[in-house]
Amino acid sequence: MLPMSTTWPWSLQACAISDTNFSCVRYSVNKCNGKTIFALLAFVLFIYAAFDPVQASVIQAGADIQTAINSAKAGDTIVVGPGEVSRFEVDRPLTIEGQGGPILSAALQKPAIRVNSDGVTITGFRIIGVSKDSVAKFNYYMQNPTAAAGGRFDEPNSAVVVRGDGISIKNCSIFGAQVAISADNVQDLVLQNTTMEGCDTGASILQSSQVKVTACRITNCKKYGLEIVGSRDVTLDNNSIINNTNTGILLKETNGGVIQDNILSMNTFGLSLWNASYNQVRRNRADHNYYGILVTTSSNYNNITDNLAEDNSRSEIMTGFGIGISLQENSSYNMLIRNTAKGNFNGLELSRGCKFNAVYDNNASDNKHGIRLNENRNNLVFGNNFFRNDINAYENTSLNIWNTTIGNYYNDYRGKDENNDGIGDQPYSLPGPESRSFDFRPLIRPFRAGLDNAMLSDEVKKYAVYGPADEELPTTRMQGGVVVISRKTSSLPPKWTDSRPFDASAPPFQKENDF
Repeated sequence: MLPMSTTWPWSLQACAISDTNFSCVRYSVNKCNGKTIFALLAFVLFIYAAFDPVQASVIQAGADIQTAINSAKAGDTIVVGPGEVSRFEVDRPLTIEGQGGPILSAALQKPAIRVNSDGVTITGFRIIGVSKDSVAKFNYYMQNPTAAAGGRFDEPNSAVVVRGDGISIKNCSIFGAQVAISADNVQDLVLQNTTMEGCDTGASILQSSQVKVTACRITNCKKYGLEIVGSRDVTLDNNSIINNTNTGILLKETNGGVIQDNILSMNTFGLSLWNASYNQVRRNRADHNYYGILVTTSSNYNNITDNLAEDNSRSEIMTGFGIGISLQENSSYNMLIRNTAKGNFNGLELSRGCKFNAVYDNNASDNKHGIRLNENRNNLVFGNNFFRNDINAYENTSLNIWNTTIGNYYNDYRGKDENNDGIGDQPYSLPGPESRSFDFRPLIRPFRAGLDNAMLSDEVKKYAVYGPADEELPTTRMQGGVVVISRKTSSLPPKWTDSRPFDASAPPFQKENDF
């Protein structure tokens, strides 16, 4: 075996063999002098410098940001000063930081910012968008056939287009765009502390996951403040969604989201869950909307908890008409818990084909109707407090359950409690056409206890035991000597004889052409 080299500064002749052990190493270190230690440190620094990856740089950009992007390396930060700057496209992981509010302007079918890379952060820009103009868009593509080739003619005029994962847009302001921020099929998107004002749609997020929208202000949009479709794992937290003509927040076919601590004010619909399930909607404030919170079109297994729906009233249909929290159109297995509804036309509402929902521990006061149930069955309503409503509780063509071992508190209940157990001795009759329901255990005093969600689900299973409605039952007939069993095909929404299905495209909720 060849002897080991002894040219390294910390080596000793005694250790320059292949089977050097730890005692020899300790001996070597003990024998080292100051010069040897200095040489060792210098060598370690040399090795670190030789193999350390290229360090990220900070690049100061002028008005032409694209040139800075093209020369940047992955991980660099580009700093942009105040003033008007040019549009840009990001094709590598970068942080682009505006300082002093630099201004970008989009153009027809040309966003101010397009992100085509993963791992990009955009912060600190003011962006002027382009509004919807179908005629101008048509003329643009007629005059630019190259741009039209292979493209989509339904693309809106977006101020910011996101087509990458791990994207953050922070501390920006976007004005007047057809769509302020457009994201399609992305993952890990963060919108934070960003203003979207006077757009057709604030943010349009489609087929995406792990989306967080926090501390944003979205106002005066013509269609939607936030449009989130076909997505999952969405968190909307602490946003102000105000004065949007149609819907403040639309969650359509979106599951597993958390919508919490938002202000939803002066929209037609504050929050709309449309065929959206397994979402947590909590601690939001909805006021001065036509619908504060709407859960519709087979939206199931949502928890609607601790929200305030106050003074939701508009005059598009009739003066003062508005709903605090509404479940509609076959939306089932939802829980409405600890919400407060006050000053609305209908405080709480369940309408048309909803079943197996739990309405529990809510306070409804100073509404036209505290709660209204219309054309549905097998919903469990108990432990709620109804104060000073013109009609505390109302049921139409329905068959629901209004008590377990306890019922609800109605401030207009006039029954007696001879045994002082806190339960009225006479049932509370639910007014309304064709109502067959009673609260058999009305409370003498307001309800103040609580159950957890698992126990509440058990209560629904225990008490919601009415059979299906007549139209849900199978029918039999003889055909060619064979018994044929059939069931009426249900509709979405069901076609009731004395009401029309909910239609968001009807006035005052007209749709707009996206072209």
